[in-house]
Amino acid sequence: MTTQRSTSGASKFALLAVSLPALTIATPAFADDTAAPAAAASAAVAQAAPASPATPVSPAKPKLKHTPNTTEVQPETNNALVNAEAEQAVTPPEQLSSQAKSKGLIADSHLNLLFRNYADVFDNEGGPHRHAWVQGMQANFESGYTQGLVGLGFDASLFAALKLDGGNGAGNMVHVAKGGGGSDQLAWAYPGMYDIKARISETVVKYGLQTVDNNPFMEPHDNRSLPPTFLGVSAVSNDIHNVTLEAGSFSKVNARGHTYLTDLTSSYGGVTIKRLSYFGGNWDYSPNGTVTLYADQAEDVWNQFYAAVSHSIGDVNTVKWAGLANIYSTHQTGSALQGHINNNAYSLSLSAQHGPHQVLLGYQQILGDQFFDYVNETNGIYLVNSMDVDYNAPHEKSFQLRYTFDGKYAGLPGFKAMLWGVTGWGADASAGAASGAIGPYTRNGEYVHGTHHEIGFIPSYTLQSGRFKDTKITFIAMYHKSTAHYSDPDNMEYRLVVNVPVKVF
Repeated sequence: MTTQRSTSGASKFALLAVSLPALTIATPAFADDTAAPAAAASAAVAQAAPASPATPVSPAKPKLKHTPNTTEVQPETNNALVNAEAEQAVTPPEQLSSQAKSKGLIADSHLNLLFRNYADVFDNEGGPHRHAWVQGMQANFESGYTQGLVGLGFDASLFAALKLDGGNGAGNMVHVAKGGGGSDQLAWAYPGMYDIKARISETVVKYGLQTVDNNPFMEPHDNRSLPPTFLGVSAVSNDIHNVTLEAGSFSKVNARGHTYLTDLTSSYGGVTIKRLSYFGGNWDYSPNGTVTLYADQAEDVWNQFYAAVSHSIGDVNTVKWAGLANIYSTHQTGSALQGHINNNAYSLSLSAQHGPHQVLLGYQQILGDQFFDYVNETNGIYLVNSMDVDYNAPHEKSFQLRYTFDGKYAGLPGFKAMLWGVTGWGADASAGAASGAIGPYTRNGEYVHGTHHEIGFIPSYTLQSGRFKDTKITFIAMYHKSTAHYSDPDNMEYRLVVNVPVKVF
């Protein structure tokens, strides 16, 4: 909801939106994140392959990792007998795993820097007016792995920020004091990430303060000068062809604007989550299609399940069609600290792309008397219409029209732009409020109901060559208007973010 994420309000859209490949444009986009890729060098937290240079991440949800099938090899000859025998697939040489190819703890290590200049102006109906200008920096060191059957290593990151403008009222746009109130601190620095890790074949296990990418429950909400990070254990395995499996369990967060650990909480209910654990993965059933299944448990709050299917056909030179269907199912568990929860939320999207032009239609619906909720400081809402605001009130329906221009197909590599509009209707929180559910079920003296809509525009450009290659400049403009009793008030936000990645070694 905007009151908590308005800064987040575009919470989920930007990361995905302006940097989506043709297929994933049908997946949810998250406006707050377009300009704010996670720490590039450490964003590969869960990947089993060796770390790559820290370039700004352009996350897509869910992430497709299709590995082409091995091509059958046949010798060229005119001999009919040999040809007949050659029709049998030749067994390719066994490929070495990432661990088998390890060069050692130091030889495979990387140090990458990410400088992020972040400026934001946000106006919420009735206040507050917030503005900030911050220069952030991430120094991300990732070691390699020791050689042998089991490789061991570690990661460490230093996060720092210098406030160029903004004051106490800017909230997590700048520094947040340990008591949770405003802070007028000029500069701050802290260990943003640290973990120990082990690798067997293509499976990596990490314990410590880290991020988890492309995860429908725990992807970080990276829309400030510095990203949030989470304390816990994670495991990612790519040992099965075309399948990625992962599991994790987290108990603390170093939130945006904070320099210390706090408990996990739910975004809308605001209740403490002692531990969140998850398991799931993706199966690329074809070069153009993926099935995703996940489940998680927020201890004594909810059990949540996520499923998605994405597929594309055609070619951008004619028409490329891409579709996504996904669903979350959430139910209370244990002590039910957030009250009774029986909520299903789903979205459908269909996009068509010809050359640089792409049009997407998205529909989303909430089935249940409660808000669809997720973990605060995450992008744990992969629903297609979660853009500036989430369109996740009880019984709410919403529709989106989105246009994306990809300069790669028009002789302008590096330039992308997205324009969208969303409208929501049918919200009715009366039953949820009557049942004692915890969250924003009333506004201005009445149960949440009414309509709302938004428009947004995100252009971005990534430098393609030169000394500052991969520098990304993103501008975000969003406007949201609602009736008097809808949960998200009117807001307007403008944001400019410049990410400059530097590979040290």
